[in-house]
Amino acid sequence: RQMCIRDRCPMVQEKKLPTSTETPVLVFVDVDNTLIRGATIFMFAIEAWKSGYIKWRHVIPALFHQRAFIKKGESPARITSTRERSQALVAGHSVAEFDRIAEVAWRRSIAPKIFPKVLQQLRDHQDRGHQVWLLTASPQGLASVMARDLRLAGAFGTTLIESDGKFTGEIDGELLHGPLKEEKAVAFATKLGADLNECYAYSDSVADLPLLGLVGHPVAVNPDAGLLKHATDNAWPIVWPEGSKRYQASRTKRAEKSAGHD
Repeated sequence: RQMCIRDRCPMVQEKKLPTSTETPVLVFVDVDNTLIRGATIFMFAIEAWKSGYIKWRHVIPALFHQRAFIKKGESPARITSTRERSQALVAGHSVAEFDRIAEVAWRRSIAPKIFPKVLQQLRDHQDRGHQVWLLTASPQGLASVMARDLRLAGAFGTTLIESDGKFTGEIDGELLHGPLKEEKAVAFATKLGADLNECYAYSDSVADLPLLGLVGHPVAVNPDAGLLKHATDNAWPIVWPEGSKRYQASRTKRAEKSAGHD
């Protein structure tokens, strides 16, 4: 039995990155609730169920998780659930079928939920010659589809392990989340010779503070209460995309309540 680790290389396009004597400026972008409204793995789950890839019992918890994630943001319990659901969704299933469903899920469910305001900011970065990279806990195969169709430089996602054309249900290491995003960004910036003080990062979650604090230009997008407080205290730019402002008041209230206990 041959076992391999999927998508070691984060590049999603055949074209080479521009070669330049100038120091590259990198833009690291979280996906769920930052670029996309909601959790992409659960949008994938719906399409996987429709295609017969998984059973309905895998979808029901996903629906409740998706609702809570959009309203309140991340939590340790939801991160654990994300890992467990990701493993359950793919264990024993065909890699080729996963790739097919990822394409369908992107077109039908994920792409329509892009925040136009955030995407426009990424286009502005590209116009300035910056490299825009997705940095997400979503599976690498799904992240690669998103980056390819959005014409971004590439994507870093969670690596799934496969054997004989099927997923084992195991993840290579941990979900690409929290401190692991910081580690990935440091390693990649070092490889390219980028100055992190000149780089950017976009996220909605307080869990990504290690990444946001790493770069010279952090941006809080649709921030949860914890990130909203930190961003406000540190005068970071805060972006409320279309459809997210309905949560702004409640998150601000929680952030202010938290500040009162400092």
